[in-house]
Amino acid sequence: MNLSKIISIVFLVIGVSYLILVFQLESASIGNPNAPKIFPGMVAVLMIGLSISLLAQEFRAGANTGGETGQSSRPDIENFVKIALVCICALLYALLFNRLGYVLSTTLFLEGVLAVFNGPKHWKQNTLIAVIFSVVVYILFFKLLNVYLPPFPFFE
Repeated sequence: MNLSKIISIVFLVIGVSYLILVFQLESASIGNPNAPKIFPGMVAVLMIGLSISLLAQEFRAGANTGGETGQSSRPDIENFVKIALVCICALLYALLFNRLGYVLSTTLFLEGVLAVFNGPKHWKQNTLIAVIFSVVVYILFFKLLNVYLPPFPFFE
């Protein structure tokens, strides 16, 4: 049994458990009594459906190749390194968000993530994308939608 089959079975169990818990939620006292159950129920059904789909895909691929899917059950170490680096960037982003403000912390976060995937050789492109994205989102949310985002610490 390869890693994809194991993961799909684990998420199938999690999805079914989550769906059972959704039905145990209390009904709303005002408005639609099932409103608190709708979104969690959709998430549970989606998780179950995708798990079954992945499981069926893996079994079909295994049947077509005589039991082996052609994928190594040993994960690629390079992907683990990328995931770890992105997690470190996200942790630093969460720690620096209020101290540095939205624009600066988001720019640094995107710079780090883009460096992981684009490589540090494209630092000019990465910086341009990170700065433009951060400023545009800040303007959209803070100025147009009136959603508070931490400002630059230098302008307080």
